Amino acid sequence: MLRKSAFVISWAVIVMVGGRATAQTVSASDFQQWTQVAVTAPIKQRLSFTGFGEARVGNYVSQFDEELLSAGITYSPSRWISIGTGYLFLHANPNLSGLNYENRIYAEATLKAPAFRGSQLSDRVRPELRWLQTPSGGAFTQRYRNRVMLERPVVIHRTKYTPFVMWEDFYDTLAGAWSRTRLYAGFTAPVTEQASIQLYFMHQDDQYFRPYQKNAIGVSLLLRITGAHRQHPDE
Repeated sequence: MLRKSAFVISWAVIVMVGGRATAQTVSASDFQQWTQVAVTAPIKQRLSFTGFGEARVGNYVSQFDEELLSAGITYSPSRWISIGTGYLFLHANPNLSGLNYENRIYAEATLKAPAFRGSQLSDRVRPELRWLQTPSGGAFTQRYRNRVMLERPVVIHRTKYTPFVMWEDFYDTLAGAWSRTRLYAGFTAPVTEQASIQLYFMHQDDQYFRPYQKNAIGVSLLLRITGAHRQHPDE
């Protein structure tokens, strides 16, 4: 309890100082639009590279909030499991998030259950090392994420669409608690044989960081080189 209280007080000071520096207090809620372009290519059998860039427009879709760049590799020894690692850089608008930028190194493992009645269930775990820079200074934190995804392909007029729902929980070592929850709902559709598009809605609840409530409409375009297969990446 003392650790949580100290964390809340420290972060409140950072946000207030950052708010004075930027003459704007971070809002308690926001509605955003996220746009991503990703590419994946095979390095060799069972090993692939994926990179993406993403822009997020916040303050109720009126000004840029975050820009992200990420690159990583994934190894898939079987159709049921994949493991990977990567790096992500995030540049942020401190007026909207209280954050200037972040450097992140992560690892992840995804387990897939055998399809049941056409539905596919998967579980991804991801530990992260994060270096944060705010208007008033820097901080280091570790974070653990667990994401469960359920998808079920359907064929409409000979085109395969894949509706999905995702739930993700975040554990932050600075807070010493499960601090954030995200819910996604959307679908993936082919554009060409080597490209697909994903449209989704995301709702986020955060107990410690403003904005506490965030909703976003997202679009992701994935380009697959030489027949590489991979799901759309996410931050």
